Amino acid sequence: MTFYHFVNCVLLTFGPPLILYKFSVLSEYGTLWKPLIGTGCYMITQGVKMLIIAGLINLSPLWDHLTDCIGMYYFLVHQQKASVASVKILSLALGWSVTESIFTRFVNFYLNARSMQFSWQYLLTAGEANLSLIQNICLCALLWSWGRRSNKIHLSVIVLYILSISFVESIIVKSISLGALAITTTFLYN
Repeated sequence: MTFYHFVNCVLLTFGPPLILYKFSVLSEYGTLWKPLIGTGCYMITQGVKMLIIAGLINLSPLWDHLTDCIGMYYFLVHQQKASVASVKILSLALGWSVTESIFTRFVNFYLNARSMQFSWQYLLTAGEANLSLIQNICLCALLWSWGRRSNKIHLSVIVLYILSISFVESIIVKSISLGALAITTTFLYN
């Protein structure tokens, strides 16, 4: 049963990015290297973030998201010049999200979701990966639109988006966690 729980969590985490890749414009171009650029972008950004944390200050979640935005913006604007906008946005967001899920969730699933006791925490973490995928697609689209000179999106809109995502994401995850905990306790005691 624990192996099935592990497989369920992994499929819930990595299934939607696979479906997005297969049934979007990315598969029409037949390019796997564009999402790999998003993977490299995530790894370089996280490396820079670790150097900043180790050398300067401890970052708050706002600065954490801001560093991610700077990394995404740089790779959206400066690295992939001649490409269709939807391919740029989806490839960067897909590569970023899959790499984030591999580094932050897969090891946790492998070590803990195979335990003897079922826990809702790992299913919620898998669902959180899907929210992260949607968030990264929205953020890449917003940053790409801001980077275009013809569109006039103010920097305050991006900062407001980052603040609202930081606040709303924590509220959604906490409320879902409390709801799952309440459901579990009612089943255990009834």
